[in-house]
Amino acid sequence: MVKQISYGTHEDQHYDIYDNEQKTSQAWIVLIHGGYWRQKYSKAMMDLMIDTLIEAGYAVVNVEYRRGAAHPWPIPSDDVAAAIQHFKASDYQPQQLVGIGHSVGGQLALLNAQLFDQIVALAPVTDVLYTLHQHLGQDAAAEYFDSSSTHTMRAASPLMQAPVDVDTLIIHGFNDTSVHMDTTLSYVQENYKHGQYLTLYALPYLDHLDCINPGATHLNMLLEWLAHRTAGDTV
Repeated sequence: MVKQISYGTHEDQHYDIYDNEQKTSQAWIVLIHGGYWRQKYSKAMMDLMIDTLIEAGYAVVNVEYRRGAAHPWPIPSDDVAAAIQHFKASDYQPQQLVGIGHSVGGQLALLNAQLFDQIVALAPVTDVLYTLHQHLGQDAAAEYFDSSSTHTMRAASPLMQAPVDVDTLIIHGFNDTSVHMDTTLSYVQENYKHGQYLTLYALPYLDHLDCINPGATHLNMLLEWLAHRTAGDTV
């Protein structure tokens, strides 16, 4: 059964709770969707992953946030932070939070890393300036950001905020044309320079949207990584 909880006054400031009566872990999975900051993409993008995570023994939170031209940066990041803080203070009293973000959702998870115990970033946007210059996502960065505001785009780039200080897994395909593997490799290297070691599953073939397809080959790898970090948390 799904329960929707508001963390603000706007209709997009809410998250869905999927509590799991059969959960085998105290860890909660927090899903953060992508969509290159565009309003037309919503948390429904992550729906396919929910049943798989519940079957694996987790309870799930699916976060919605304000986005699109009417909600400029840093509103999406601030909303995700507000949602997580609201959930942490709720009666659910989560003991462990694992953020799973896809594309821009990965960006938002990494920028709010201090709120999570672990992060899984699926083909994350880590360099907004690169995204702008390469015209990725049908010029998504130029559409959303003021292209003259280099400072804002740097602040929105996890690459420029490295290192990330929580245990992090990145899964990315070399054939991804929406978010390039080069940005992930640069991000991992930048963290390494700061003494932070990330886990990277760099796959030869993993299309951008297949990252959130529960039937794709990487999902068992993701679940195994999670299991090692939530072991001993059985309820």
